[in-house]
Amino acid sequence: MHIRTRGLQLILLGSAWILTVPARADNIVTNGDFATGTLAGWSVFTTPNGTNGIGLPDVVAFNTTGAGATNSAQFNVGNVIASGTQQGGGISQSVIAPIAGLYSFGASIASQDGGGINADSGTFSILIDGTLEASDFLGAFSSPLEIFRGTLSGSVSLTPGAHTFAVEITRRFLTGTGVEQTPSEYLTDISLNSPSSVPEPSGIILMGSVLAGLAALKLRGKRVLKSR
Repeated sequence: MHIRTRGLQLILLGSAWILTVPARADNIVTNGDFATGTLAGWSVFTTPNGTNGIGLPDVVAFNTTGAGATNSAQFNVGNVIASGTQQGGGISQSVIAPIAGLYSFGASIASQDGGGINADSGTFSILIDGTLEASDFLGAFSSPLEIFRGTLSGSVSLTPGAHTFAVEITRRFLTGTGVEQTPSEYLTDISLNSPSSVPEPSGIILMGSVLAGLAALKLRGKRVLKSR
């Protein structure tokens, strides 16, 4: 009886460990894939001499990732008045970090030439609480309507509470429809994933059941000994 009880205890303990392993890390960004077809959850901003383009950003279908068209935020960023500096804009939102830890972030990015073989496809950046965490200049186009694709990714330590998450796009040229043929920039699959350290709610409930089972087994073992 003692061996059987001990075996059941080991099985239950093993099950408890498995059940408390989190199944996923949660993305705390709202509408990061623009599944709503809108910019819901996001605020639009521009740099001091920057623009996102006339009537932009907007959500359109575009092959940002290279795996097929998906909802993406579209921009035509650049300078309002020629300055030769990096200007443009982007989108931001307030996110709530549930726990302290190392958060991973990412975004799929793309830029398509407007037909004039533009020398600046755009610099894409992720900023958290105003601090630059990742940046990528996609380069100069070499042919009309060429498409560049890439990703922004990394990790950042966050404290529990509210933080500002922003994706910014800038270019050193004017935005317009003249000789330069302003390229279009795209964003999708934006994420900020919480650390995988909080058990799933179902796992916590089942863990409680397992512990209750262990307690019952222990009590049963004591009663068996007393009855002998």
